[in-house]
Amino acid sequence: MAWIGLCAVAAARESHLAGQSELMLPDVEGQETVHAVADHESVPLPAPSITADAFREALRTDPEMRQVLREEAEWIMRERLGGIPAPRYIPATDFAGPKGFEVYSQKGRQGFPSALYLNGFMQVRWFEFARSVTSWTNSAGTVAQVNNINTFEINRFFITTEGYVTDENIPYSISLFGTTDYGNNSAITPLGYVGYKFNDQLSISGGVTFVAGTREWATSSRWVMGIDRSMANTFFRPSYSPGVEFAGSFLDGELAWRGGVWNSIDGSLSGVNRIGTAMAWAGILTWEPWGKYGLGYSDMEIHDEAAIRIGCSGIHALSQAVEATNGNNPEDTIVRLSDGTPIATPDALGPNSQVSQFRMQLASLDAGLKYNGAALNFEYYWRLLDDFVGTGSFRQQSLFDQGGLAYLSFCLVPRKYEIYGRSSAVTGVYGTGQEYGGGFNWYMRNSRQSKFTLEALYYNRSPADNTLYPYRAGFSGTAIQTQMLVMW
Repeated sequence: MAWIGLCAVAAARESHLAGQSELMLPDVEGQETVHAVADHESVPLPAPSITADAFREALRTDPEMRQVLREEAEWIMRERLGGIPAPRYIPATDFAGPKGFEVYSQKGRQGFPSALYLNGFMQVRWFEFARSVTSWTNSAGTVAQVNNINTFEINRFFITTEGYVTDENIPYSISLFGTTDYGNNSAITPLGYVGYKFNDQLSISGGVTFVAGTREWATSSRWVMGIDRSMANTFFRPSYSPGVEFAGSFLDGELAWRGGVWNSIDGSLSGVNRIGTAMAWAGILTWEPWGKYGLGYSDMEIHDEAAIRIGCSGIHALSQAVEATNGNNPEDTIVRLSDGTPIATPDALGPNSQVSQFRMQLASLDAGLKYNGAALNFEYYWRLLDDFVGTGSFRQQSLFDQGGLAYLSFCLVPRKYEIYGRSSAVTGVYGTGQEYGGGFNWYMRNSRQSKFTLEALYYNRSPADNTLYPYRAGFSGTAIQTQMLVMW
């Protein structure tokens, strides 16, 4: 039966090559020979006398013929697609996130130096909150209701294109960031940068990036221990803003730094028509003396030898006070008092007063240890608010708040099942809030790229508030969440 396959092969090749023939033609001076391809009317091969059903039966019963046809089909595809780069996928490693789909990459002198990668992630979450109080009173004396919550949402999605143009040292990245937490008509936030890498010690980038103010904020929500970042970090941290950032490393990557200047601690209302000209200065320093610490707070990669990370971060900014943002950036940060009241709320710092501008200084220290599937991480914050500008008289001329977070985790089954406990607290002149909880992570297919999490938290008098997180200002109660995270 193999002769049938040979007839089919001949027909396939004839179809691919029909109408083309190579001729040897002299050039105009008769000194060289050039090649030309001319159309001609070919004589077709006689069609094999076999029906379609018989051909299918031959394919089913003759392994040799199937192999011949497979090889010839692959040859034809290579010939026709030879000029198109074959895409490939670059997954995450223990120390780097997924590069994603390599759509195009060209290096060296053979073509225009450029690269394009596609990647992203999505969090689908169920969030239920059961209140333990029915109302709370803010520092201005306003009584607000505490509600129960039960909802399914796409909590975050990022779609990112990144690569380089003209030189590998000129990277770019553009991301579209969104959520359904504000409803299906929520805005999509653009984030991204263009940069230049001088060497390992120094690179510069400009665009809309996170303000590098705390360790947990600098940790992508893909790599956090459980469902999301802590209450304390949500209270103290800055947000995204347009700005310029510098970064680099020394001692073969053991000591790393990043810092820069941004429009504000929160760029949502800091466009070209923003009030004032003051900027936000921020930076993070990281020391990993025993080797690479890895992604986030989990030791799902199972360090055979202990790894530690010690760091510090800080912010200095003169900021405009806002009571609410436009909601276009889901990660908006509103500076609040330690009871959860926005600092710009009328009467928050005294009767007939309202803050319109303030100075914020934030410092934090962090430390972490990973070994054999166990991980322990801390971060502590100190914040000073002063130089208040506004109307009326203020009860305090400055406000000092402090707080911290802690995570403890252990992989029950390496790279697969993990349990963790977590806690954080914030305290200041206007009150104290705490949270306690824990959960379970299931790393599907032994990879960080697909993770299912179940978590329970109890928090009391939350000073933090953000729709992406389970925290609502002034609320007390129990939050139960499940989340499926996938990244590509």
